[in-house]
Amino acid sequence: MANRSRRQEKVDRATTELVRLIGQTRRRLWIAAARALAAHGESIVAWVLVSRLAELGALTQRELADASAQHPAGVSRQLAELVRRGLVARGPDLADRRRRVVRLTPAGQRFIGRTRPRVDRATGSVLASLGPGERRVLTALLRKVAAVEPLGAPRARGPGPSPRALRRRPPGSA
Repeated sequence: MANRSRRQEKVDRATTELVRLIGQTRRRLWIAAARALAAHGESIVAWVLVSRLAELGALTQRELADASAQHPAGVSRQLAELVRRGLVARGPDLADRRRRVVRLTPAGQRFIGRTRPRVDRATGSVLASLGPGERRVLTALLRKVAAVEPLGAPRARGPGPSPRALRRRPPGSA
């Protein structure tokens, strides 16, 4: 029994360290991207929302909040600004007219084209210690972990995004 508790203690410590390291890495990536965007008068939250729409296509507001790991109320406020700027548009879902979705506009596509290189450079410096192979392995491992509980898992406060919202499109097909 003592062996099991020592093993469990090692697992617990490793899990705690992993959670801490992922959190620290996320924070460093977020701060680097936020600073690069702020230098040009842009918001990281706006960028994340527009970027997710560029990647996933039209989403409901709730799906977008889940896909971007943002609070729905904050997404609602940010979307009002993005609509005002012409980067996104709200309208009926062409497949189900009862649903309203947020779509990227051509101006939103240009925004991503203009800002993605800045974000890539900023976050690239955070990941500079990893070679290309290591980045691929880390990406694969994080996808595996993230797939354990997909964003669409039901919650106490209502359903999450549909499986359609979680699809991955090849780059450039949005």
